[in-house]
Amino acid sequence: MTRRRGASIARWFLAVHTALLFAGAVVVFALLALDARSSAEAHAAQESTDLAATVASEALVIDTVTRAHDATATDPPGAVAEASARLQPHAEEVMAATGIDYLTVMDTDRTRYTHRHAEQIGRPFIGTTAPALRGETFTEVYEGTLGPSVRAVVPVMSDDGEIVGMVSAGVTLDRLWDSIGPRLVIVGVGTFLAFDAGAVAAFLLARRLDRITASKGSDELAHLFAAHEAVLHSVEEGLLLVEDGVVVLANDEALRLLGVPELVPPFAVTDERLPTAVRDVLAAGTQGDGPVRVGDRVLLVGRERATTGGRDLGEIVSLRDRTELQRVTGELSSVRTISDALRAQTHDFSNRLHTIATLIELGRSDEALRFAAAESALGQRLTDRVVQAIEEPVVAALVLGKAAQARERAVEMHFETHIAPGTHWLDPVDVVTILGNLIDNAIDAAADPALADAWVEVYLANGEDGSLVFQVSDSGPGIPDTDLERVFDQGWSTKDATAGGRGYGLTLVREAVDSLGGEIEASRGPGGGAVLTVTLPRPDDATPAPPAVRAGAR
Repeated sequence: MTRRRGASIARWFLAVHTALLFAGAVVVFALLALDARSSAEAHAAQESTDLAATVASEALVIDTVTRAHDATATDPPGAVAEASARLQPHAEEVMAATGIDYLTVMDTDRTRYTHRHAEQIGRPFIGTTAPALRGETFTEVYEGTLGPSVRAVVPVMSDDGEIVGMVSAGVTLDRLWDSIGPRLVIVGVGTFLAFDAGAVAAFLLARRLDRITASKGSDELAHLFAAHEAVLHSVEEGLLLVEDGVVVLANDEALRLLGVPELVPPFAVTDERLPTAVRDVLAAGTQGDGPVRVGDRVLLVGRERATTGGRDLGEIVSLRDRTELQRVTGELSSVRTISDALRAQTHDFSNRLHTIATLIELGRSDEALRFAAAESALGQRLTDRVVQAIEEPVVAALVLGKAAQARERAVEMHFETHIAPGTHWLDPVDVVTILGNLIDNAIDAAADPALADAWVEVYLANGEDGSLVFQVSDSGPGIPDTDLERVFDQGWSTKDATAGGRGYGLTLVREAVDSLGGEIEASRGPGGGAVLTVTLPRPDDATPAPPAVRAGAR
């Protein structure tokens, strides 16, 4: 069933971000507009108050309003007409000079003496006057004959301190909006430009996000991540992603194979909680592809650079458990060695039979009998001594097979053991790994056609403290003194560098020895050949070694 495709994260991000930017721009513009209006009203109120207070304190206004107030009781129309005649021209001059919208002088009963429109003179003032009648100056926004306005009302005091009238000055809201309109246009343009810049940035981010997420939606990514986690943790192969010396991703199998199941990525490849062998495996450049030993496991390590869309994500390290395969391979190697030995002996016996047949044809039957008996006794004596000296059949088969291989390659193999019965605690696969690789390397070195006398010596014994000692010497060209320290490094070999599979044998030997807590040493022999000595300590639960029993084979 095809999964329904929803809107990509990039599109969702662009839509939400643009909506938020637009809402933010509207809110900012509204707040700035309200602030501008509030500032303009405050300024208009202050301007109106100052003007009304100034007019209310003028002698002309005080004298005229006082006389009109006193005459109102006897002749109201005449008092209003007389006061208006004196104050209206003055009020018009003040309005023209200051730009105030209106200036009204009135009696305490609200009767106007002045007004911008002459027909309103004598009519009652529309608005609040109570605070002014109490001697207070106040401002308000009120809708009068000129429309909504910001006004101030100031009391007019006579010389003896009596409130005889009031002066009101104000600015209409229409003119107030006209004054702040240009400011709002500037604010609006700035807000619009900021919104455009934010929208462009959001669009560019959305494009980048769209490329990174491959135009996938949140549900798709969640499903992909869940599938990725399920696959990553279900594979039998260990996988790690190492980026700049940090393990950023690791599945359960990788942590189990490395023996650190409690660690949770990310963690540094040099983390002290990691065993030394594990740090060597993870540290880039210190360990290449190939088998390595970590604890009691043999792991096949693979490395590959991970890239996507031209971007380097780091190094993928794959781990495959080859412990059981190594065990089976060791046993198979022993079987193959025996098979090769049998093949070599078959070839050798064919030559011997031809020799015996020829001796019989020549009438020398006694010599033919002695020749056949001597060769048979020599082979049986070698087999009896090896089997008697080594209690582990896999190891005995290994030594016999290697002896046959050495003989086929014209290399004389000397074998001597001082290992007491009952003291062999090693796993056969470890012996095959250690002893098999040491003997193979020794035979390869001794089989040099340039050397006249080719031999290999294998010496096995118990140390004084119950440890096991394996020593393999050869008559080969030896190891240069400058390379004695790096002979166990992976990839190092004295053989042809173009040959595949070189440089792993001694590395596996060293790793097997390290896992058993032992030591390995490479040196030059008295005759110039190589001498490799392995010392393996006896575990606490192993059987102590009885007095050594000498057994040798040649």
